Amino acid sequence: MNVRPKLSPEETASRILDVAEEHFRRVGYAKTAIADLAEDLGMSSANIYRYFPSKGAINEAICARMLAECEALMDRIMAGPGSAGERLRSLLLTIYAYNSRCYVAERRMHDMVAVAMEEDWGAVKQHIEDIVARIGRLIGEGVAAGEFRPVDDIPALAFTVKQATVTIMHPLNIAECMRHGLAGQAEAERLCDFVLLALKR
Repeated sequence: MNVRPKLSPEETASRILDVAEEHFRRVGYAKTAIADLAEDLGMSSANIYRYFPSKGAINEAICARMLAECEALMDRIMAGPGSAGERLRSLLLTIYAYNSRCYVAERRMHDMVAVAMEEDWGAVKQHIEDIVARIGRLIGEGVAAGEFRPVDDIPALAFTVKQATVTIMHPLNIAECMRHGLAGQAEAERLCDFVLLALKR
């Protein structure tokens, strides 16, 4: 008789998230119930609630995990070679590519993002703030190097850059633009070039 090895609390929580994410991708967020997860995991719904107080908490944890992947990509760009302008362009296009692949191409995950925006999940809000902070750092580096024009309020300008590029960064906007044939890699590159032209001396 095979005895299943006992998992640590961290391993159990991670396993719950893995199964939940698989359900979200396969049947969608709205159609996934805690009872479905419990059945696949071979545990009771009450046991799942010991780790996550609600389905929303599971969703937020999955969202945070996926956002962490995107932030790791951004950190590599921030620490990589190239001028501030080159890295800013790469940063914006990387966010566009990641969100297009993970949240737009997979319609079921797109639905999860829609719920996240509606419920104002803390993980999403923090991610947006982190993006603006990284944009600000690159603008500051560009100004210091003489690549960008002098700026009185870098945080405010960083927020403006985020707002100007929201159509290629926000998953819901990307999906809507694609639906109307108004977005794509070429358009994303043109928008990034426009932003850099505005920043340069």
